[in-house]
Amino acid sequence: MRILYAVLAIIAIVGCANDAAVEFGMNDESLLRGAAGDLAMRVLSIEVPEGGAYTPIWEGAERVQVVLQNSDFVSITNRYEAIEPGSYSSARVTVDSLKHVQQTVSTLLIDSTIAFIAQAFTPIVISEGAEMRLVVTIGAAVWFDSDSVKIKTGHEPFESAALRIYYDY
Repeated sequence: MRILYAVLAIIAIVGCANDAAVEFGMNDESLLRGAAGDLAMRVLSIEVPEGGAYTPIWEGAERVQVVLQNSDFVSITNRYEAIEPGSYSSARVTVDSLKHVQQTVSTLLIDSTIAFIAQAFTPIVISEGAEMRLVVTIGAAVWFDSDSVKIKTGHEPFESAALRIYYDY
């Protein structure tokens, strides 16, 4: 009988692992003066810190188009992904092929793969059984010059990216 209880306890513990889910998305809550268009990219992975390294939550090749000056949620993962319950202060996002798109004109900004860290203002606690939507706010006003349609001199793409909980109002 003890063996049966031990096996059931192990199954219960294993069943609780990864018992939370998140959907990752992007938006740009910045207000660019007179800017128009979208930033389009291909997202390759989303990782969260675990110990001293980053653990992948999602990997793929998802094309994402984020409207400038807009706080709408644009999904990257297109569904909820399993995540360990815990406290998260950042996420690392890897993208390539960053472009500015305005109507039918597309301007290439980056032609290589880059990874950036989106920092949370305070740790985001994900409880066991929770389903949350997390958004990476790209903060384009800091690093993107809408007049020249280039990355601002002295700045890096996604320089002020933030990780937040997305609330659909």
